[in-house]
Amino acid sequence: MKISIASTFLTLLAASVSADELEKRVGGYDATCGEVRLDDATMNPQYLTGDCPSNDLQWIRKTRLDLNLCYSPNDKGIIVPTDAGVGLNTSASYKPCVKCFIGNGYETPLTYYACDCVPEPDGGIETHSGVDLNQLIENDDGFLKCFGHKAELLTMYPYI
Repeated sequence: MKISIASTFLTLLAASVSADELEKRVGGYDATCGEVRLDDATMNPQYLTGDCPSNDLQWIRKTRLDLNLCYSPNDKGIIVPTDAGVGLNTSASYKPCVKCFIGNGYETPLTYYACDCVPEPDGGIETHSGVDLNQLIENDDGFLKCFGHKAELLTMYPYI
C-alpha cells in the first residue's frame, strides 16, 4: 500500500510541473548542442568546440570557445567560473592547469571538465578539480558562450 501511495504522490507532483517550468530547468548548452568536445584541431584542452543550432533552426554552427575566458583556478587550485580571469593554462597564468579532459559519458558526464591545477604561483601540489560546463556555458544562437564571450565561428552548414 505504501508503494502505491508514494507512486501516486510522485505522479501528481510530476503533473503539477508545467512545461515552461520544466524547460527553464533544462538550461545549458548540452540540451541543444551536439559533438561538443575539446578542440581536436589545436590539441589544446582549453578550447571547447561544439555544433549548435541557430535559434531559427536554419543553421548548425561549429564554434570554438576559449575556456580561459570562462574559468580560472582559485588560490586552492579549484577551477571556478571567472569572467576573463587568469585562465586555466595561458602564458599569463601563474596557476596553470594540466592534464585537462572532458567526460566520456560513462564514468563522468559529457559536460564534466577536469584538470590538475597548481594552487600557488611558486608551485605546490597539483589539485585535481572539475566543473560541470553545462552550468555556465550556453548556446547563444548557435554559438557557445560564457559571460558574454561568444565562441569563434569555425564553420556553419544548413540544419537538416
